Amino acid sequence: MAIGIVEYSMIRSLRVQGALPVGGNLLEIGQANWFGNVELNQLAEDIAEFAPGHRREALASKLRDISDDGPPKHMFALAKMFWETFLQPASMTAIDLGGDEQAHKLDLNQPVDLGSQFDVVSNLGTAEHVFNVAQLFKTIHEHTLPNGLMIHVMPFTGWIDHGFFNFHPTFYWDLAAANRYAVMLTVYGELRPPKMLHVPNREAIPAMLQKGEIGPNSLLYVVLKKNAEETEFAVPMQGYYADTLSKESADNWNKLV
Repeated sequence: MAIGIVEYSMIRSLRVQGALPVGGNLLEIGQANWFGNVELNQLAEDIAEFAPGHRREALASKLRDISDDGPPKHMFALAKMFWETFLQPASMTAIDLGGDEQAHKLDLNQPVDLGSQFDVVSNLGTAEHVFNVAQLFKTIHEHTLPNGLMIHVMPFTGWIDHGFFNFHPTFYWDLAAANRYAVMLTVYGELRPPKMLHVPNREAIPAMLQKGEIGPNSLLYVVLKKNAEETEFAVPMQGYYADTLSKESADNWNKLV
């Protein structure tokens, strides 16, 4: 549930590409804080470049105050400044039992209805801590506007006892296929030391594994775009068993088991 260097770089890249719904409403599934491996000078430069004109000086002044006071005291505030810089949300809503006083204290294992949908729904390291993941991804689907973005960051390899689950590439691709999501961006990442590799398709991960590019403690960063037509959430069947994989992916599945 943190904004680290990979999350920062990914969201910044989407903003530069014009792929973010700037000015929309944001829902955080797990309230983001500031991980601390992005220099505050970088955020200051991006506030000057991307923040809305009427908020630029106020954000810059607040960041200077935080820099003087010590960032560890302001982890939620820094994350909110990050979102305001790149997304400029009309509203920010969070569901988090451990969030700040503004976060909704709701159990994500259970059905949730906030009574509205959002342009961006972020899950930056929360789903692996929720046992009822099917319900959680149904909640995310139901709270995302048609054509809205769902941003996921979850453990892939390693992260022993960090949460209940790790999530493999087939999870994202089959979730997208079942619900007609567009897979806008997939990035393989590691935290220590920071590493980012673009994943162009589901066939790329086995190729990376064969090259020794998959580390023992990694994450996948995935941005999905909801279909323009509103549909009920569909629980996916794994592509291999649904016979929906390409021959290359099916062959890879057999080679890697």
